[in-house]
Amino acid sequence: MIESFINPSPVLRIVLRTAPALPAAIWTLWFDRSRPLSASAMPWRTIGRLIVLLAIMAFAVAILGFGINWPYDPTRIV
Repeated sequence: MIESFINPSPVLRIVLRTAPALPAAIWTLWFDRSRPLSASAMPWRTIGRLIVLLAIMAFAVAILGFGINWPYDPTRIV
């Protein structure tokens, strides 16, 4: 966890901060009992889940990656 804030590579910091969101999103979309999009046909359900997964990860990168990257950037001088 500390490495996600002090690593000199900004890309690695963003990946380390957003990686925990991926298993939670996959669990929610595919394995949770109250599955979203469960009433749709199989192809539409899979496409919809992939689109929602990409939206969740984009939101996680925007907030956890870029949003936190600027205040905790070790090369930035306050």
